[in-house]
Amino acid sequence: MNESRLERLTPVTGTVSVVLLIIGILFFNYYTFRPPAEEIAEFLNRNASMVTTGGYIGSLAAFFFVWFVGSVYSVLRKHDGESGQVSMVALGGGIAASIALGISFIGIFSAGLRAGDPAGITAIGAVSMYDFWTQLTGQLFSIFMAVFISAIAVVSLRSGLFPAWFGWASVVIAVGLLSPYAYAVLALAFIWLLVVSIWLYLKGAPGGEPSAQVEPA
Repeated sequence: MNESRLERLTPVTGTVSVVLLIIGILFFNYYTFRPPAEEIAEFLNRNASMVTTGGYIGSLAAFFFVWFVGSVYSVLRKHDGESGQVSMVALGGGIAASIALGISFIGIFSAGLRAGDPAGITAIGAVSMYDFWTQLTGQLFSIFMAVFISAIAVVSLRSGLFPAWFGWASVVIAVGLLSPYAYAVLALAFIWLLVVSIWLYLKGAPGGEPSAQVEPA
């Protein structure tokens, strides 16, 4: 497989990262708003191996997401004008989102390992790890995803990289990720990632087919 073929496949890493992320979430399979510490500990101690597996699989999503961010950046840079400032913002936001994603699932992985010990995990340890994961995913990851998505929206609306409706939809998703209800918008963000991944692959990214350029606003 030559280098150009590998480059053509890099946008698919976005789809792979979303699939791994969903599998990790399904394996963890415990989502309750502010559950009692004892309840979390009981769940972790009863499902330690499942939680560990989910944390490991979810953390792998960060590996593929970094590759996807690099693929997106290479496309944005070609459509972002001379300075490339907005595409750099997208790169920074995407890498930061990858780090937040990886750390959050490593937290789940660690909780599962601790729960797998003969003594199990304590209620205090369980609630600490659970809150750590939910805040990293629901808040910090959402903020960095908003940076990534909004920067792509700006470049797209200026250059026509994606259809105008998709650019404006991206703006709406980014705003939603910055709201107190970001956790409810994450599902839309995952769908957004799938659309961008598949779209760029079909266009033969990085670079894609030349699209009609418009003058920046």
